[in-house]
Amino acid sequence: MLPALAKGLGPAGVKRFPYVNLVISTVRNKRETFPRNLRDFDLVATITQTVLNQGTASEPGAGGNKGRIHSHSMPLDLIVKALRQKDKALQDISASHIRSLLERYVTIATGTVSLVCGDQSGKGSDPDGSLAVTQTIDAHSTAKRLRREATDLAQLKFLPTFDHVASATLAGLSHSQHTELNQAIVDAAWHWQPSVQNVDEVSGLVSRVEALARIATQGRFVTARLFGSRKYGLCSDQSDVDITLSVSSPRGINGMRSEADNHRFFRDLAAKLRKAAGFTRVVDVSHARVPIIKFVYVTLDKHRLEGDISLNGSKGLAKSGLVAAYLGMDPRVRQVLAVLKMWAVCRDITNHNALNSFGLLMMAIAFLISRKVVPPLQMLATAQVTPQAWERLVRIHGCPEEIAMLYPGGRSASAPTTPENARSAASSAVRCLQSGADLPEWTVDGTRAYYLNGSDLHRWRSPNKDSPAALLFDMFRYYGFEFDPQSHAISPRLGSTAIPRDSLYLLPPQDTGLTIGEPNKWRHSVRWLAIEDPFDLSVNCGRNAPPEWVEGLLWEMRRAAWALLPLDRPQGGGPSSPLDRLLLPPTESVYCDPGIWASAYHRALRPSGSEAPLFDPAVDCVPERTVDLEGLEDAQLARSCKRPAKPVTQPGQMRQTF
Repeated sequence: MLPALAKGLGPAGVKRFPYVNLVISTVRNKRETFPRNLRDFDLVATITQTVLNQGTASEPGAGGNKGRIHSHSMPLDLIVKALRQKDKALQDISASHIRSLLERYVTIATGTVSLVCGDQSGKGSDPDGSLAVTQTIDAHSTAKRLRREATDLAQLKFLPTFDHVASATLAGLSHSQHTELNQAIVDAAWHWQPSVQNVDEVSGLVSRVEALARIATQGRFVTARLFGSRKYGLCSDQSDVDITLSVSSPRGINGMRSEADNHRFFRDLAAKLRKAAGFTRVVDVSHARVPIIKFVYVTLDKHRLEGDISLNGSKGLAKSGLVAAYLGMDPRVRQVLAVLKMWAVCRDITNHNALNSFGLLMMAIAFLISRKVVPPLQMLATAQVTPQAWERLVRIHGCPEEIAMLYPGGRSASAPTTPENARSAASSAVRCLQSGADLPEWTVDGTRAYYLNGSDLHRWRSPNKDSPAALLFDMFRYYGFEFDPQSHAISPRLGSTAIPRDSLYLLPPQDTGLTIGEPNKWRHSVRWLAIEDPFDLSVNCGRNAPPEWVEGLLWEMRRAAWALLPLDRPQGGGPSSPLDRLLLPPTESVYCDPGIWASAYHRALRPSGSEAPLFDPAVDCVPERTVDLEGLEDAQLARSCKRPAKPVTQPGQMRQTF
């Protein structure tokens, strides 16, 4: 375990993903020490073989080891003499050099070479000591073995790049295999929802929070509502409970208008929660940009619910409604998004410090719109989308002028990407993609939040007939290989994963060449991942993701596509499906070395000027320098298959099986 990675531990025991400066230093250190290590171990092997050939052999051991173990010893001064005679390059070697060399590599030579001080013959004392070498018939340590051990420890290893997946498809699956994978995805999506009991418990929790909030506001009207994954149902029993409070005042009572009023209310509410039965670990984060109260609630049946309470979260409710609308249009949307969330949980991807679940869902929804699985609801007045409308949408994606024309009250194509221009565009009228007429007005907290909703959504029929398995694989493959985070922006509003960043109101990524030598400055100033908020056009949902985290995310996308491919993999002692491999948790034994990420951080490690590349695929990406991820995961799958799985009998339990 590396001390520098101790902060932010995931299930693998290491930080997901390691800082780029750790990757750089690890790779450089190994490249500098690798040749020296090989020379040293060659010398250790030579010394060992010299003692075995010229040293004094002891009698075989007694008991069960009789005839199997032989010990050879030789004074160090004689070893020095023998080495000098054998090789002219070793004329400067000394007894102290041999002692320090063996002590340095004692972990490599354990059980093979042991250093003994003094003369073992009993005829005197030699200050330089002697060297005792023990050999066994079963594990004879030869020069070849020592060199192999040295190579295995010192040689650079990199994660596989999965280049063959870039142009792969699921066409290699037989009809039965495709059906089985699709059914596994459908079943997983069905189980990724809370149980009836859990829904009732969450409903009771919301009612309790609402009652306590009304007491804390001293007579004001308070409404508590769910938002986020609990609102649109893409969650499990263990998912967080996000609650927003809206406060209004009856006549004669002043409303909460200032920030100080909000902070005072949150402090009072937190105090009420701490005294209420069932609430534990209540934390008041009223000083944050968006004040919240974090809590843990234990139900009467001892079920644990973690959640947040925020104030006036109208935008959160609108975003939840938008996701729910997409989920209700085509069953494949729920199936793809549910497995995506499972994957993100199992692989320790999403977190509040880099990319939350909402940002990941926006990546998926933008992809599904680009594949015509669902239409862009924020640009339509009807769910009957004509081929001409789809053609216009494609033209819009590559034309800043067309994007600007969607918002007549907003900026021109040449206007700067300032927050003021973004607010102006977000509050202006939007023209329908098909008719060109202005869409209905709907403003939430000063931001335009219109999207097509209602009974008209049930009339939607997608022209895309791909299976959930094909859509899931294509999404992982696209983001892993085709998506360029430095030039592409993801816009669920426009239904594209490759909008030029300068066409939107999101800030462009900064040049890494000027700050790569300052890791902290580089990490906090460079933003590669651009995901446009569907309503707040100047807000980047991926703004908190540092470059190395983006590189790690895209590598995980490549691995996910590889996991779903129809390869002839050994089952490792038990049946497993591509979905099982997709949802395997990362293991510490694979990912704890920062140096292995050099192959995944190809953009972050791109050299400037005449510098040699830190990772050169033509040189470094060879089989003996690639981590055998398939073999390691096969063993991991075999272990999981031998453990009895907990039966899944109702929704809300699937996550526990993973």
